[in-house]
Amino acid sequence: MDIIVKMVTSAQFISSIVIILFTIIATLVIEHMHKLYVKKTNNTVQMNAIVRSTFRLMKTVTWIIAVLAVLEVNNIRVTSIIAGVGVAGAVFGMAMQDVFKDVLMGMHIINDKAFKVGDVIKIDDDEGIVTLFTLQTTQYTSLNTGDSVTICNRNITKVGIANGIYDIDIGLRYDEDPEHVREVLTDCAKKIKAIKGIKNSEYLAVQSFDATSAIYRIRYWCKPKDKWVTRRAAMGVLQKCLLESDIVLPYSQLDVHVNDSDGK
Repeated sequence: MDIIVKMVTSAQFISSIVIILFTIIATLVIEHMHKLYVKKTNNTVQMNAIVRSTFRLMKTVTWIIAVLAVLEVNNIRVTSIIAGVGVAGAVFGMAMQDVFKDVLMGMHIINDKAFKVGDVIKIDDDEGIVTLFTLQTTQYTSLNTGDSVTICNRNITKVGIANGIYDIDIGLRYDEDPEHVREVLTDCAKKIKAIKGIKNSEYLAVQSFDATSAIYRIRYWCKPKDKWVTRRAAMGVLQKCLLESDIVLPYSQLDVHVNDSDGK
C-alpha cells in the first residue's frame, strides 16, 4: 500500500497526469476549433477534406509529443526511441510514397480548382460525373458505361471539364449539290434543336474530305449527362431528314472485272 501511495504522490506520476490532462484539453480545443471553422466557413468538399486532415494531423502530433514527454519525466531515454522511430519512419515513407503522391495530387486539384463533386469530367477516353472526391481518390460514374469508377489521384495526369458541345459528322457523296445539302442540314439542325434536352443546334459547314465522301458537321449543345440520349434522338431526326430529301449516304462498292478465257 505504501508503494502505491509513494508512486501516486511521486513527482513523475503527477507530472505524467498533468501532461495527459493538458493533452486531452489540447485535443478538445483542436476539435472545437475544427467544428467552429467548418461552421463559419462555406468551403467545398475538397477544401473540407484538407481541413479535416490538417486537424487530425495536429491531434496526432499533440499526442506523440505527450507520449514522449511522459517517457522523459519518468526517466526513460527517448533518444533511442526517436532514432528507432526515424528508421521506421523512413521505411514507412517508402511504403507509403504512393499515398503521398495521391494526397499531393489531391491538394493540387483543390488548389487549382480543377473540378468538384457534380462536375462532368473527361479522363483519358472516358467521361463521367464526379460523385466523390478525397485527397487520395476520385470517384465518378461513367457516362459511357454507367460504371462507378474509382481512380487514384496520382493517376490523374490530364483532366478536363465537359462543356456540353457535341458534333455529328455526316459523310455524303461528292456528287450531291452542296447548296441542297446546306439547306437540308440547316433545316435538320432546327429540328434537332427542338429535341428535349438540347439547348441549341446549328449546321456548321464542310468539315473535311475523305476518299469516298465529303464530311458535313452539325453541332448541338446539351447537358453532358444527357449526351447519349440526345445523340440517339438527333441521329433519328437526321436519318429522317436525309430520307425525305432523297440524299443517298455513300457506301462501299466493289468493282469486279472478269476476263474471258482468251484474256479479252
